[in-house]
Amino acid sequence: MMLLLVLATLALASEGKPAANLFRTSVTEEQMTLCHTGYRDTTGRCHGYANKKDTTVYPDMAANCSTVTWQNASSATNWGNCFNMTTDEEYRYITTNTVPNFYMNPYCPLGIGLGYCVAAEIEGGTCQFPNLTCGEDNGPGSSSYGDFWVAMTANYKILLVGNPTRNDRPGDMYDAETVGGEKTIGPATACAINGIDIQGPNDAGDVSIDEAGIQLTCGGHVTPPLGNIPPGPGPPGPGGPPLYHFHKSPECLEPFLNASIGAGHGARPFHHGQLVGWAMDGFGIYSYQDVGGAAPIVDECGGHFGPTDTGKIEYHYHSRTYVPYHMACQGPSLGNCASTQRGTNYCHPGCGYEVCVQPGTDEGALRDYLGQWDPTWLDQYTVNPFHGPQAVEEEEEDNLVERLAKDILEMFA
Repeated sequence: MMLLLVLATLALASEGKPAANLFRTSVTEEQMTLCHTGYRDTTGRCHGYANKKDTTVYPDMAANCSTVTWQNASSATNWGNCFNMTTDEEYRYITTNTVPNFYMNPYCPLGIGLGYCVAAEIEGGTCQFPNLTCGEDNGPGSSSYGDFWVAMTANYKILLVGNPTRNDRPGDMYDAETVGGEKTIGPATACAINGIDIQGPNDAGDVSIDEAGIQLTCGGHVTPPLGNIPPGPGPPGPGGPPLYHFHKSPECLEPFLNASIGAGHGARPFHHGQLVGWAMDGFGIYSYQDVGGAAPIVDECGGHFGPTDTGKIEYHYHSRTYVPYHMACQGPSLGNCASTQRGTNYCHPGCGYEVCVQPGTDEGALRDYLGQWDPTWLDQYTVNPFHGPQAVEEEEEDNLVERLAKDILEMFA
């Protein structure tokens, strides 16, 4: 049997095709299924994926970062947000108090006087807190007008440089340990530039945020206030008071405002989107548009190869307004995203090829990037046609924005 396996591997290699990539995840099949299908109980979600081990490598925060409250936060104090990051030669180490750096109104996911379970949970018999009503005294982080965040210290250890040629790609979007990372918040797929965790496309049951009808504030919301539910008060987040987190695009942050505030106010909608955060596999997540304002041509995970806002070519993800919102798996997908899903398939339709490259990307620079790990990697997969000039050169983009701004000002002169 071993001889047959070796011969099969050699045969594939001789045809220029790699042996089948091996999907790996650090949790059990049961834990993976519960997390991916949005199962919630009184201790929260995705516990098995939290894997912080080395407590000595993370930076400190000021003492008041853990005691700040929603009631005393203001624009003068960055709305209570604290974020600290250090790096070594291989990883970035993040400490955050999980408080958003913008104002958030008291929140009820379905309305004041209503519960916290969506129809999919009720119909599926998985609602674990049927008697919890928003707008009642449910412990810390709750009020008669709805719920608000409670500060909690969280940590992330994320690769500075992701490797797209790993033989276990695509990977589980929630997994940090397999790629050498760490996190304290189980359902986090990434950490945003303000320290807020970015979670997957679903939250309550095996339906997307949009299908569940959950309303969000700047792409996010707080977890249910579970501080009064036995076994008693716990830390914020899973099993405790409300924890703020993102699911959809945080359009109130600078990477999105940079394109949306209007040309007359300096918007750059024809530049590549700016950095939104870092996925657990080390690749960046960027806002909506690609170079020249073009739509990103992405794979099933939601990522692709191409230049970022710095001009450097690398694999990266893009946010979008529809499922999977940010990412469905750790890419590249190689046409195998479905193998990383459990329950509903949240994969992007992809570009029709195993590897997706943004049109206009310089092939030589792309091969130099991949050559850090495997100079022949690109030749082992089908790749979408990507040769040709960018839709709009950077200098032309600036001139176009200037002309638009001038036209707008002249209209109101």
